[in-house]
Amino acid sequence: MRTLAIAILFSLLPMMAQADTDTKQLARTKQLEKAIRMQNVTILAVRQGNYDLACKAQKEATHATLQAHVIDIDMQSQMQYAELCNESRSIANTVSIHAGR
Repeated sequence: MRTLAIAILFSLLPMMAQADTDTKQLARTKQLEKAIRMQNVTILAVRQGNYDLACKAQKEATHATLQAHVIDIDMQSQMQYAELCNESRSIANTVSIHAGR
């Protein structure tokens, strides 16, 4: 009986490993889908001049690409995030300076 249980366990190992791989792939796919959605929000926000929203959306896109382990895109995403947030801060400072007059 014990030998049968061990044999069944060994026969199930490849299926269990495949299920683990499928789960990881699904999680990665979900993160990439999120990154794409957030990148679209970023583009729309920039077109409308809403750099605060663009900064927030790009932050989410950057985080999603990091979670998906896409290294080459992650570096680009981080640079774009920094650029957009600098623009957002610059606009916020300009608005506060003009508001103080």
